[in-house]
Amino acid sequence: MFSYENVEEITMIIKAPAKINLFLEVLNKRKDGYHNIETLFLKIGLFDKLNFKLIKKGIKISCMHPDVPEDATNLVYKAAKLLQQKTGSDKGAHIIIQKKIPVFAGLGGGSSDAAAALLGLNKLWKLGLEQKELLGLARKIGADVPVFVTNYTAAIGRARGDKLTPLDLENKFWILLVKPDISVSTKEVYGRLSSSLTRTKNDVKLLVHALRSKRMELIEKTLFNRLESAAFKQYKQLNKIKQMISAHGVRAVLMSGSGSVIFGLMNSRKEAIKLKQEFQGAYDVMVVRSL
Repeated sequence: MFSYENVEEITMIIKAPAKINLFLEVLNKRKDGYHNIETLFLKIGLFDKLNFKLIKKGIKISCMHPDVPEDATNLVYKAAKLLQQKTGSDKGAHIIIQKKIPVFAGLGGGSSDAAAALLGLNKLWKLGLEQKELLGLARKIGADVPVFVTNYTAAIGRARGDKLTPLDLENKFWILLVKPDISVSTKEVYGRLSSSLTRTKNDVKLLVHALRSKRMELIEKTLFNRLESAAFKQYKQLNKIKQMISAHGVRAVLMSGSGSVIFGLMNSRKEAIKLKQEFQGAYDVMVVRSL
């Protein structure tokens, strides 16, 4: 049986951070089947670890998490194959994924792992690709992958979410993450959106201003996720969790991405830890800090 302890001669370890979406507006459907969106990514201090071992040939993926595939359907595998195809490299790698980011949670774990694979293998195989080239490959893997290739701790994503504008947010937040034992289908949530999408009055620029002032009453008014109502209709438990967090006095509460994590922004670790104890046992609960 595979065990992390049995892996020897690890050449490189890269940490892959999670993200939350503080703003997510769906504008319209594209001809390629994706949607044009406007979103605000915030990277958080919750990480998977990718361990890289150089082997003579082939791509081998190992992960002990039962919901993470170890075959060609894994985005890490796809990232490795794209690098080989672009560069003609015949080098191999054994990539061991240590999962800490919950799966099917709206936290971007799979996308972040894929980005870490691009960055890690570029070094391991000494390919010398620049960030622009890596971003091009990232876009082929998935809409959330490009932001993780960059060193931006916060960014606005447009088009599919892959056209990025970095944000300088000096203020840091403590974040409560609450995940129920359900898996949310992104495809199904998008499928429940109205076909006549129009731009909301919510403005991501107002949210950026609120985040920079760190005024929770303003952040509360400007946090937004278009997918929330569609997800809440399908998964009633998500709305229940949001209401429970709000009932404990947390003003800035939102679903991340297409779910299933509901998060609350707070100014102090003490406040977040106290609230974590209220939810622990019933849900998977974590306290992290924005990067």
